Amino acid sequence: MSILAQTTERKAVTTLKKVLPIMERLDHVAMSAADAFDTATALNLIRRVIESNPEPKSKPTK
Repeated sequence: MSILAQTTERKAVTTLKKVLPIMERLDHVAMSAADAFDTATALNLIRRVIESNPEPKSKPTK
């Protein structure tokens, strides 16, 4: 059974923003074509999550 949130937490988006530049550096390593395709797909999906969750107008209160 899966419990999905109505919105994506800021922590998740922040973590994805940190991971994205690291994953983009994988262009410089030797990979099989299948792995390169999967990596490119993952990068596109991560970018989509980041873009679909814009920065809030104000900082959330703790």
